[in-house]
Amino acid sequence: MLALVLIPCVISIIGLPLLAYGQGTSYSGGSDNMKKQTSGGTLDIVLQSFPKRLRIQFLSTGTDKVQPHTDYDVTIKDSSGKQVFSASQNAGDPGTPLHAPEGIVIIPYTVQLSGSYTINVTVYGILFNPIRPESADFVIKVT
Repeated sequence: MLALVLIPCVISIIGLPLLAYGQGTSYSGGSDNMKKQTSGGTLDIVLQSFPKRLRIQFLSTGTDKVQPHTDYDVTIKDSSGKQVFSASQNAGDPGTPLHAPEGIVIIPYTVQLSGSYTINVTVYGILFNPIRPESADFVIKVT
């Protein structure tokens, strides 16, 4: 259990070369920063620099203040709806939320093919308190 908490922390702090690289791919769709509010309005989520790296920040709603101690999961689906990545599954415990102690995480994922992808970020808890799950979807196109 401790490893599940420490792995995202280490990745987010030192930025290991486990970043999301898209070999020969590029993001089309404008800004490298996409910001959305979760479905229940509890947090803002900023997704940055996909596919070179998938960096997620959890922010207090309506501010630029990072929200520490956020429990979350991230899934990526291709244009057919097939799940191609799950952060909790990648960490070895499918369906169990991960913890972002600093409120910022870098997710390891390599884009294999060009196309449209939906990135779902679901929040399960804040400051060690469970919440009703809230999510935000980001649609990106990789060429």
